Amino acid sequence: MRFFIPIFFVLVVTIVSIMGFRGDFTENTPLEVFPDMDRQAKFKSQTQNNLFGDKKADRLPVPGTAIRGTAVELSNVFLEKPSFHTLAFRTGKNEDGSWVQQIPDEASVDMSLMRLGKERYGIHCSVCHGEYGNGQGVISQFGLAPRNLSDSSNSGTYLESAAPWSDGQIFHAISMGSASGIMLGLKDKLSPKERWAIVLYVRALQSYVSNATDQTLSASK
Repeated sequence: MRFFIPIFFVLVVTIVSIMGFRGDFTENTPLEVFPDMDRQAKFKSQTQNNLFGDKKADRLPVPGTAIRGTAVELSNVFLEKPSFHTLAFRTGKNEDGSWVQQIPDEASVDMSLMRLGKERYGIHCSVCHGEYGNGQGVISQFGLAPRNLSDSSNSGTYLESAAPWSDGQIFHAISMGSASGIMLGLKDKLSPKERWAIVLYVRALQSYVSNATDQTLSASK
């Protein structure tokens, strides 16, 4: 017992010396036993980085990067005179709140947009709705019933509106998900142009299935 008080005193002084008094302010870097990555070798935003020719620490994402976040107007961050898309292009709705009937001209409908839509549909949509939009994706084998997107009549779909549904409604469903919450929105994973590209591809699937159905009926007669 005679050594308890000296040992206890030395222990307290040692702990206080290492950890410091709780709540004290100091400009000195504390001695950290477990830093837990509190301080990292990194460049903060809007700072200088001599590694690059323009000396900027802020860099555009590497081409092909899977971006998280809305990614809306990402390129405008680095432009002196940014440009912004219309409300219709960004939301699928007009200024008066009505649905956009057709894909906006800003999306530049061409074969490259169709290829983009096919690619993004295959990544984000086919697992549920199937390769041809018929609802026969992988998860349909586990007791779930994804909607048939190839049915242009909109019968029984999650959009919950009278047929025919507009391009703006499809865009909104891709962005925000279904009203029932079964389908999650993709606006944090796909840019507006990519969502319009999927709309274009879904329309192509509907046209393909409709033509195939008509040919089958004609052959049966």
